[in-house]
Amino acid sequence: MAPRIDRIAALLNCPTKGADIRQAIKESRKDFLLEAEEEHEDEQPAEPAADQDRQAPG
Repeated sequence: MAPRIDRIAALLNCPTKGADIRQAIKESRKDFLLEAEEEHEDEQPAEPAADQDRQAPG
């Protein structure tokens, strides 16, 4: 397992493509987190605000 980790580390530190690989990893993480947030929002039922349930005294 150690040689594979060393190869990944070598790729990330590569002077020619290391920056591109690091940027791609950052973007994929952002996309994954955004998709996870959207799925989480869809699962929760919408509830009206507590202030809207009360009628104004009049």
